[in-house]
Amino acid sequence: MSLSSEVQILTPPIPSLGSRDVGQGESTSAKPASLPPKPKDSRYQTLDAVRGMACLMLLLYHATFYADHSWSSADPATWSLAGLAVNLVGRLWMGVPMFFVVSGYCIAASVDSLRRKPHSLSQYFYRRIRRIYPPFWAAILLGAGFTWAVGWNSVVAEQCLQLPKLASFTPVDWIANITATASWLPELLGGERTYLLLNTWTLCYEEQFYAVTGLLLVLASRRFFSACYSIALGALVIRHLCRWRGIAIDGYFFDGHWLLFAAGILLYHRVNYLQGRAAWWAHGALAAGMVYGLGERLFAASAHDRHVGEYILVAAAFALLLSPLKRWDERLAAHWSLRPFQWTGSFSYSIYLVHFPITVWIGCVMAAAGWHSDLRVLIGTMPLCLVVSLAVAWMFHRFIERHFANVPQR
Repeated sequence: MSLSSEVQILTPPIPSLGSRDVGQGESTSAKPASLPPKPKDSRYQTLDAVRGMACLMLLLYHATFYADHSWSSADPATWSLAGLAVNLVGRLWMGVPMFFVVSGYCIAASVDSLRRKPHSLSQYFYRRIRRIYPPFWAAILLGAGFTWAVGWNSVVAEQCLQLPKLASFTPVDWIANITATASWLPELLGGERTYLLLNTWTLCYEEQFYAVTGLLLVLASRRFFSACYSIALGALVIRHLCRWRGIAIDGYFFDGHWLLFAAGILLYHRVNYLQGRAAWWAHGALAAGMVYGLGERLFAASAHDRHVGEYILVAAAFALLLSPLKRWDERLAAHWSLRPFQWTGSFSYSIYLVHFPITVWIGCVMAAAGWHSDLRVLIGTMPLCLVVSLAVAWMFHRFIERHFANVPQR
């Protein structure tokens, strides 16, 4: 199953961007004097709302899987307000590259802080594992139980294609899902990708990103940003060489998805360190990423590569937009219009973990009951998916996820 069909989710590589990313030796216990001064306030508060917004975008996108999708731009006879609305909701996959940009920013902030401390590597991986895996395992358990329970219904079993067939899972599939390696481990061992929670293919990439940045914390702590951009360059070269040679690398971070993450790292680097000409180089790199992404979208041969091109375009454009907005961060974060997204952002990981099986099940059952027209999906299925998913996610957050939240670093 291709990533395009699973959920519908780069900035170009850039050279070192100036003297702020400096240092000669490499050590996880580098003295502060060997690094540029730590930013006074590297937190980007508005990103909490962005995270909540992206979660809702994907939730609503998944809620339309069973809609008629009647709109066709080439056929005026299909035009209707409901059809247009569902068509636009079908573009909300853009929440995925937005997530990756936010994730890149946050991990860059974490590494930038930890590289100034002793024992930083153990702290880094402890925080990542504690934050990600226990709630993920709980969601895996609940998702498997939910899928088993609703699978007794013949309509759901036959028509809800996004829910997994548990009986077909091999030991490798279970191990891959529990370890968030399902995007690459089964195929490496000669099998096929099988996800218990289909939307968690993005988490499989996130875990690879965390592993790579953890290694950079050891091997290139004083040149972290340069190393990230070098990996972006390498990933871009590998992507095109493997495409040329017909080698499948889908599911690995170097298939192009690292570049989405790198857009967030570049955003952090830009707003906290780069000034003057270096800042213009950073903006130019993001603009070039938009051009590259558009080119991939228009000219790449495979549907998967074209869709990754769309991710590139969105990630680069989003990071470019966020860069100048940082100066108004406090005012934006406090604005009343973002309060609902601030709220959903406070438990966005729980929304991400629990909403998918609930949403596709509701969509499937509603469609089987006749609620599949674009209008009925808009006024019935989508609101129901939203309310139920947020209620379950809030309870999941309260009773499970929040107990594993990391204490903010100083």
